[in-house]
Amino acid sequence: MRILRQFQTPPHPCPYLPDREARLEYLYTPRLTGAEYERLMDRGYRKFGPLPFHPVCPHCTACRPIRIPLDAFRPDRSQRRNWKRNQDLEVRCAEPSLDEDRLALYHRYHAAQTERKDWPPSSTDGSDYTFSFLSNSVPAQEITLWLEGRLVAVVLTELTPRVISGVYHYHEPELAERGLGVYGMLQTLELGRRLDKKWAYFGYYVAGCPSLEYKARFRPCELMDEQGIWRPFPDPVPNQ
Repeated sequence: MRILRQFQTPPHPCPYLPDREARLEYLYTPRLTGAEYERLMDRGYRKFGPLPFHPVCPHCTACRPIRIPLDAFRPDRSQRRNWKRNQDLEVRCAEPSLDEDRLALYHRYHAAQTERKDWPPSSTDGSDYTFSFLSNSVPAQEITLWLEGRLVAVVLTELTPRVISGVYHYHEPELAERGLGVYGMLQTLELGRRLDKKWAYFGYYVAGCPSLEYKARFRPCELMDEQGIWRPFPDPVPNQ
C-alpha cells in the first residue's frame, strides 16, 4: 500500500455526540486494493474515495467499528415486515454512477435530514459526489431501488476479499413509512451472501447517537474494541 499523504484534521465539534470534540486522521491512497482496504478496516479505518480515515479523538473512543457475520444473520420480526412491505420495489445492482436523478435524490435526502435531525446543510455537487463515491480503486457495487420506474433509494457498497462494506445510502424522504434505509441494509446483506462474503461492515456504531445506533439492530453483530478485537454485541466494550 502506497500512502502519498497522511494528515490529521484540527479538532472540531463531533457530528455524532455534540458535547464532544472530534479529530480524524486521513491517508491519501489512490491505488488501494481491496485486500489492503480490508486490512485497514480491521484496524478501524473507513474511507470515501481514495481517503481512508479513522477517529483519533483525544478524549473519546465512542466510535466503534461494527460488522455482521453473514452466515449467522437472521432478520427480526420488524426487519421481516420491512422486507415484505418493499417487495414491490425493483432492485438493481451495477457499478456506481452519477446522474441528475441520483444527485437530486441525494439533496432531497440531506435536506430532510437537516430539518429532522439538524444535520449540517449539504453543498455536495457532482464533483464532490464523484470524488467520494466513484473515484475508487476498490471494487464497488451500487444497489438502487425503483418504484414504478422512479429512483427512490441508492445504496453504495465496496467489495473486498471477505467483506461487503456499506459506504453510504440515501433515499426518498417522502417514503419514510417504507423504511428504505433498513431495506437498503437488508439488500446489502443479501448481496454479500450472493457474492459469498463472510462479513458485512457498516462503519461506526456510536452509543448515544440515534443516527448510528440503529446498526446494532442487525443481529448478531460485533464491535471492535480499542485493542482491535472484535467482540459480540452487546458485550461491554472496554474504555468506551
